[in-house]
Amino acid sequence: MNLHYPKISIVTPSFNQGNFIEQTILSIINQGYPNLEYIIIDGGSTDNTLDIIKKYEDKVSYWISESDNGQSDAIRKGLLKSSGDIFNWINSDDLLAPNALFDIANAFQSDIDIYCGISQIFNDKDGFTLYSHRTELFTELEETIVNQRINQPAMFYKRAIINKLGGINDSLHYIMDLELWWRYLSKYGQNRIKLGDTVLANFRLHDDSKTVSSNDEFRIEESSVLFHFCTVLDTKKAVSSYFKNSGKYTSYNWDVCAISKNAFNNKIAAMYLYKAYSIGNTQFCKFAFKQLLLNNRISLNFQTLALFVKLYIGNISFRKHFLRNA
Repeated sequence: MNLHYPKISIVTPSFNQGNFIEQTILSIINQGYPNLEYIIIDGGSTDNTLDIIKKYEDKVSYWISESDNGQSDAIRKGLLKSSGDIFNWINSDDLLAPNALFDIANAFQSDIDIYCGISQIFNDKDGFTLYSHRTELFTELEETIVNQRINQPAMFYKRAIINKLGGINDSLHYIMDLELWWRYLSKYGQNRIKLGDTVLANFRLHDDSKTVSSNDEFRIEESSVLFHFCTVLDTKKAVSSYFKNSGKYTSYNWDVCAISKNAFNNKIAAMYLYKAYSIGNTQFCKFAFKQLLLNNRISLNFQTLALFVKLYIGNISFRKHFLRNA
């Protein structure tokens, strides 16, 4: 890796985003960074996207327009074409912040695998910044995994690490970034991740963006991946019973050597106990309540006592055991 200017590969997956892609391209090529590899993978756009790409093709390392299987497939193709030390994708409706690449290069002078900066989320209608967000790390690895607070546009990986993990999973169309994050954390933990305070990207919210229009699809994929996660960890069936497997997720070989199964169960139990009760999944609720109680992770108050009564006292066999040992 060059001491001052490691090669940074940026991929922009695109399809019919002619209203936005010029701003995206300019935000990247105008960085002035001397070792940039910029790749655009277009899915066969029929609007003015190709005219815009051709306008700047002398500044683009590689581009192609052909039918594909969606955003993840385009990112996967771009990763295969890339050769940089550092990798990320910037979608064709988002923007790289000024001087971001220099800050990223500086961060990777340290021996790290991932650098997470800040994204500003803005409303396309008025350009107003709604809030800023950065990927979060918690004290316990398992809490980082379960809380899943990530911000992909401002997360830059060593490209070699992504390749070691198997690349981008193109069976997913909505949470390919989260699934990659989970695969990384499961294998390597969180000690080689650096958090920065610099704005690296601007994330656009508009009516047609997936984040705005496809929340249900995000949750379906998330549930399928968590179901697989529980299976790989060999958790009890009561744990995986909360998550629905859509059957559309094609899993890679997950290495979960960094994870404590008991700690993972604690975090899953705490996160989903009351949600599971609200949908009538008593199997998961009983597991979660017992898991938290045995690990001193539940507060004894009126709410938990009421839940205990609802879960157990109505069970005849348990009531007899309870009365005998009261």
